[in-house]
Parts: sequence; structure tokens; C-alpha cells
Amino acid sequence: MRSGTVLVPLPPWWSRCASRVPLESRVSVRDQGEGISPELAPRVFRQFWRVKRRGGAGLGLFIVKGLVEAHGGTIAVHQAPGGGAEFRFTMPVGTPDFG
Repeated sequence: MRSGTVLVPLPPWWSRCASRVPLESRVSVRDQGEGISPELAPRVFRQFWRVKRRGGAGLGLFIVKGLVEAHGGTIAVHQAPGGGAEFRFTMPVGTPDFG
């Protein structure tokens, strides 16, 4: 089993208006693993997609993407500074309008 560090910085993201109303929460999760190549990045959120020779059912990131988008947010994956993967997602601040 490999070990490493997962960093989850949560800086505030504020509007530029005088009242400084928070617009959204931005979360970034980084690891120190092998990373995800740019050509594979669009695939990681697909249902049942897995990296070869790895465990799991290929549903975790698919479910995460669905939950984030269901709450009006976005999610993406990038290369982390210094190696590894960085997953970033945003969530709107406030109460959703269920109409």
C-alpha cells in the first residue's frame, strides 16, 4: 500500500461588490500519486471507467460529478502542481431555488 498526503485547501471566494457576498465555495483536492494524463482527464467522470489494473467499479467519480452538478456546481480534474492529480469543484452558496 502506498501512502501520501491529500491536501484540501478551502479559500473563500467572494463577489467584488461592496458587501462582499460569498458567491460559491471552491474546493480543491490534490494527491501526490501518478496524476492523470491530459488525454485521460475527460474520461475519469464516465460511468464504469477505470484505469487498467486498478480496483473499484468505476462509479465513484461518476457519482461525485452527479452530486456536484445536481447542486448547481461544477467539477474538473487537472495535473497538480508538483505532480499528482487535482480535483476542483465549486458549489453555489445559499439556498437552491426549487421553484
